[in-house]
Amino acid sequence: MDERETRLFYAASKGDTEAFESFIIKYEKLIYNAAYRMLPTPSDAEDIAQEVIIKVYNNLEKCKNPLAFKSWLFRIINNTCIDEIRKRSKNKTLSLDKPIEEDDGPMEINIASKEPTPEENLMRSENIKELEKAIGLMSDKYKSIVVLRDINGLSYEEIAYATKLNPGTVKSRLSRGRKNLKDILLSLREQT
Repeated sequence: MDERETRLFYAASKGDTEAFESFIIKYEKLIYNAAYRMLPTPSDAEDIAQEVIIKVYNNLEKCKNPLAFKSWLFRIINNTCIDEIRKRSKNKTLSLDKPIEEDDGPMEINIASKEPTPEENLMRSENIKELEKAIGLMSDKYKSIVVLRDINGLSYEEIAYATKLNPGTVKSRLSRGRKNLKDILLSLREQT
């Protein structure tokens, strides 16, 4: 963090809205990308990114050291994404082949395709799409560690701080997570 960014950090942590806007703009893309790696759609990632920015604004004074900001930020992103995933998993499930009975008659269930749009196909190579799908199939226990380390480039210590795990646990989960990701990728390739 350079001197200007450090000044903005301290001003923002004291409630200066303009300083916060100037400070957080550098992290907006990083927040979105980290959320997108953990959630299924771009709109989900946008919603979570906005929620994370609000949480950062409301709690920035709790991060005392500007050098720890990035790790602190990833902890918020990680926890917010996991909360969203948990919330969705508690939602009621429906049968796809049985219509829902409404007051005005049965309603067919139409599921939107999860296939990428033509624009997304142009923007991403096949390898990236395959990797994103594989990451989406990973267990939450490993997914966040792999995303934080291999996609966002955090150190073991930063990941330990962000996830509240000890560095040894981070290393073992990363190793298991990478193996899990490899197995998923191999399975996806066998299906095509």
